[in-house]
Parts: sequence; C-alpha cells; structure tokens
Amino acid sequence: MNLSRREAIRMGLCFAGTLSAQGFLSPAHSAPQRDLGNASPLSRDAELAWRYFTVNSPGVDRWLVPAATWPEGDSYGRYDILTMWDTGSLILAYVSARSIGLIDEKEFDQRIKAVMSFLRRSEFRWGKLTLPNFRTANVGGRTVEPGYDATDTGRVLVALHVLDQATNGAYGVKEQVARWNIAGTVVNGRLHDIKSGSRFESKCFNYVHYIARAYKLWGIEASTGFDRPLTENDDDARTAFLAHVAKIGPIATEPSATEAIELGHSTHSRILSSILYDAQKERYAETGHLTCVSETPTDAKPYFTYQGYNLDAEVGPRWPVDSAVTDARWKSNEFAQTFRMLSSKAAYLWLAERGDDYAEKLHQFVIEKSVSPRRGFYSGVYEASGRAARLIDVNTNAGVLESIAYIAAGRKPLSEIRL
Repeated sequence: MNLSRREAIRMGLCFAGTLSAQGFLSPAHSAPQRDLGNASPLSRDAELAWRYFTVNSPGVDRWLVPAATWPEGDSYGRYDILTMWDTGSLILAYVSARSIGLIDEKEFDQRIKAVMSFLRRSEFRWGKLTLPNFRTANVGGRTVEPGYDATDTGRVLVALHVLDQATNGAYGVKEQVARWNIAGTVVNGRLHDIKSGSRFESKCFNYVHYIARAYKLWGIEASTGFDRPLTENDDDARTAFLAHVAKIGPIATEPSATEAIELGHSTHSRILSSILYDAQKERYAETGHLTCVSETPTDAKPYFTYQGYNLDAEVGPRWPVDSAVTDARWKSNEFAQTFRMLSSKAAYLWLAERGDDYAEKLHQFVIEKSVSPRRGFYSGVYEASGRAARLIDVNTNAGVLESIAYIAAGRKPLSEIRL
C-alpha cells in the first residue's frame, strides 16, 4: 500500500489567546482565574498547549484548527480535516481554556459559535437519517469523506454534554443533537458505522464503555457486550469483566483516564485505569523505560498507531503497537520497537488522574523531550530513539488542556465545571 503522508494521516486520524511579538500568550485579563496553587509550571504548560489553537487558526474559519500539523521544509504541513473526535477535542480545549483563564468570554463565545456552525454544516444523510459526518474540511466545511463513525460521535457527544453543562445551555447544544438521528444507527443495542454507503457493526474495541456512556448522556442506550452489574467489591463480576475486556483487545490511557477527566470514573473505567497504570509502572521498573500508552500519531509511515496493553498475553503481544493502516509490513516486532512511544497527552491525563511520583516522571519527561516552543506539544517520544515525533495534533494539545483544567478545578470532572 503506497500512501501519501496526508492520505495515511487521513486514515489514521479517523478515530481520533493570541501570540505577542515575543511568541508568548497575551493574558486574557477578563477571564476567570482558577487556582493552580503551587502548580505554576502547569500554567506555562497550558499556555504552551494553547499555542496550537492560535498559530494554526486559518483566516476564513479562524477558530477551527487543523487536526494535525508537521514541519515541512521551511514551513508546516497541515491536515485541514476534522473528524467528530477532533471536533470534540476542539470543544473540550475551548471549555478548558476558558475555565483556566487562557481566553476571555468574548473569544470563548467566538470559538464555540464557530464550532457549532461547523457541526451544522458537517452533516451526512443516509436514507432518512441525518448524522454527524465522518470527515469534513475545517476550512469551508466541505465534506471530504461522507459517512458516520460511532466512536468519533461518542467523543463529540461527551464534549457537547460538557459544553451544555458548563454554559447552562447557552449554545443550543440540545437542539443540535436533536437534529441528528443517532438512535437510528443503534440496532438491537449494537453500535453501527456507515462507510462507503454500507452500514456495519462498529468495532469500538475497548472504547465501547466510554462510547456507550456518551450515547446514554443523550438518552440513547447501547450495549457494551458486558451487561452484568459491576461493582468494585464484586470479585466474580470483576473477573468476568476483565475476561470480557481481554477478548476485545488491548486497553490504553484513552479512554479510561479520559473518562475520569471528562465525566468522572465509571466502575469500568476505574478498574481498567488502575490495571493499566500499575502495569505501566511495573514495565518501567523492569525495563527502565517510562511507559505511557495511547493512540498516537507518528511522523513517518504509517503515521498513526494504537498502542496499549493486553490483559491476556495469549491474545497478542503484552504491549502491542498496531498500525491504523492494514498492511502486513506493519505487523512485526521491528515495527513495534521502532514506533513504540510515550504519549504526551497520556502523560498529562495520568498526571491529572493519578498525580503521583510516576505521573510526575511522565510529565517531566514530556516537558524535556516533547515540546515545540511556538506550536504546542508533539504527540509523543519514541522509546527506541528518544526523540519526539515531529507532528503536533489537536487531540494531544486538547488533552493537555483538559488535564490541567481538571487539576485546576480541584480534580473535578469537566462535566461539573461551570463557566
């Protein structure tokens, strides 16, 4: 398979202030300030992540940034297409930026109105159903790839819920969600995608609990495949749940830690995040390699990987690195060793969700290795080479902002923040 950089990024990203003359964020003096306590370095981190959303804003749709950007000669290449996952990240980045005082009310209003306008334009029709579109150009709103993705939609539904709660319904979120016929994509409780004119069951893998919870926020019931009641003190149910998860595939920082930051832990996400976090620390103790796995864009073919932890070693490699592009050449130990990465956004998610010594080690490593001073955070750091992937993306920098907003609010989920 011979893919251009943009084509491969298109396949991989399916999932998921203004600068002063000196290159630093101009303060938004009228914005509400949340108490970061002794975390002044986090204030600087937030300002750095926010640069992604300022230097990358195009002229015509200036509040809608690209999904990714990368060094290309003397300038930067841009992937000017957004999925619903990316759009959810935009919303959560703007809520977070407003919450911690990076932007004032006027700029927040302009940015959110631009996103809501984009959502109205980014629609897909399938029979009688009107749905959020799969991939849409962020400049001009042109449909790039018509379709519907259940996982990406779950992400934007979480973000819209957070926005609606934070602003007391000021932006017509409920009306926008009502425009879509999302319930029509759920058949016998099962989530479905619509791609290339065909409907088929969605492969949400271990995102399914987060996605089902997102749908339920809007009154849409979807099955996770594990319907047994689960409480943390029920060992039998916990064992059954972990066996179910192991069969589905690897677990990763997203969405288990993400769910805690955005909505507060469910029993499912709490169990999975604890197991994964402990496994990462154990691998560090055994190998000396800081370990922090997530879905991650890369700066070389195939340009996107899903990295995680298999609960059952018989299912596959304990720490798999899977390409977003189906091709036999990416299924090798050499590929995994080359592209294994410490994820920048995952490091911040763990800093927020855990905040212990290991999380701080992850945080400091990212600060030392994964910073683009004028453009935000690179997606991560390759374990083998120790260098940062030369790609900067919306989801990484939104994840940093979300995490810092969560910490600044006293580790209160974003869904409980009021602007």
